[in-house]
Amino acid sequence: MESIVTTEDTIAAIASAISLGKGGIAVIRVSGKEAINACKNIVETNSKYAWNSHRVFHGFIKDNLENKYIDEILISVMQSPNSFTGEDIVELHCHGGVIVVNKVMDILLSNNKEIRIANPGEFSQRAFLNGKIDLTQAESINQLINAKNNKSAEIAFNGVKGEIKKKIDDIKNDLIEQLSEIEARVDFEEDFGDFNYNDFSKNIKNIKDKIETLIENTKRGSYIHNGIAIALIGKTNVGKSSLLNLLSKKDKAIVTSIPGTTRDTIEVNLTIKDIPIKIIDTAGIRETDEYIENIGIEKSFEMIEKSDYVIYLFSLEEGFNKDDEKIIRMIPQEKLITILGNKKDLIDSKKINKKNLSNTVLMSIKKNEGEKALVEKIFKKCGSKEFENIDVFLNERQISNLKDCLKNLNDTDTIIANQLPFDFLSIELRDGIKNLSRITGEELTEELLNNIFSKFCIGK
Repeated sequence: MESIVTTEDTIAAIASAISLGKGGIAVIRVSGKEAINACKNIVETNSKYAWNSHRVFHGFIKDNLENKYIDEILISVMQSPNSFTGEDIVELHCHGGVIVVNKVMDILLSNNKEIRIANPGEFSQRAFLNGKIDLTQAESINQLINAKNNKSAEIAFNGVKGEIKKKIDDIKNDLIEQLSEIEARVDFEEDFGDFNYNDFSKNIKNIKDKIETLIENTKRGSYIHNGIAIALIGKTNVGKSSLLNLLSKKDKAIVTSIPGTTRDTIEVNLTIKDIPIKIIDTAGIRETDEYIENIGIEKSFEMIEKSDYVIYLFSLEEGFNKDDEKIIRMIPQEKLITILGNKKDLIDSKKINKKNLSNTVLMSIKKNEGEKALVEKIFKKCGSKEFENIDVFLNERQISNLKDCLKNLNDTDTIIANQLPFDFLSIELRDGIKNLSRITGEELTEELLNNIFSKFCIGK
């Protein structure tokens, strides 16, 4: 691919996550024509494998100004074109933490004026420009880095392997086949019979179905990446915060017997039976003159609207009363996973009035009783069928291009219905193919490319 962005500079960046006092190893990546020479300037080594491609060797980082060693490191070299970026790459594996790795980075830059710090995503951008990966693979790498759960990581890795490109190319090849026949008819009309608008319409419908399936799967797949949002709703002191802590297996929320402890929403991400879940603890609903608490209560009602699902909690000790009924009526039934009666340990279960509580789980959150039944309710409502057949996830940019292609195909309907000259169809097909090519990066502007990769982390 001909570059639309210059890649002449040699770039460097810290390619691993670092934090103060944590992490045994940190990696500095250097890419470009001066990568090897630049690292030779600050590395001393006696290894016989030094600077050979695809070898790891031992050495020391030397501060030439102070004439002393800074760190003991391992160095790996990957010569062009057999590297991630397609350029010469050197990776310096130094000790972790903030101080050492930043010192090594400072020495590298101060001893080599021809090196600059990489822009966000610039390594991936160079890999794309040098034909090592397509644009969907580059974006999938970013999704993989930011994955919040195992399923999300699995789907992102499918994109890294090129599964998105395969699906887009499959659709594009179908369009190219339709376009080829039309263009052949234009050039050699006397060799063909009458154009069959009905057959063409059926073929285009099949292509539309593939596109619509990808779009629909991405809508459902957004749950995998963002988590299905389940709001815990109920009056004060019914155990919402305790349930959050129980499900997350951590003390995320403050639990006291004082009404109104939770003033704001608290969120925790977890996975239940391979379903990514975002549990949202909300402020207890009650009448109060306390200003801040009232803001929290307003947010609780907002969360009924914004969340995907709701679990309503009440206290078995107090019983299910008219206030509970009033709040339940505000929850759309399709969103309600279950009504949860808590504090089962405080009463005789035989005396529980189960009238109108058919969709109820009885629990003692304090004694960890009833969790299994609740999890089954969550799984049944949010279940794994939501994620069946989802093997790739398209981002907003890719979906936008896919919708543009779908619009091009929908615009052929009028041409077909009125049996206008069939060469009119080629205009829409060509535009549709261009929109698909934008997804994989074959139709791009420099501005768009820079915008895409600016969202990546620096070291990627």
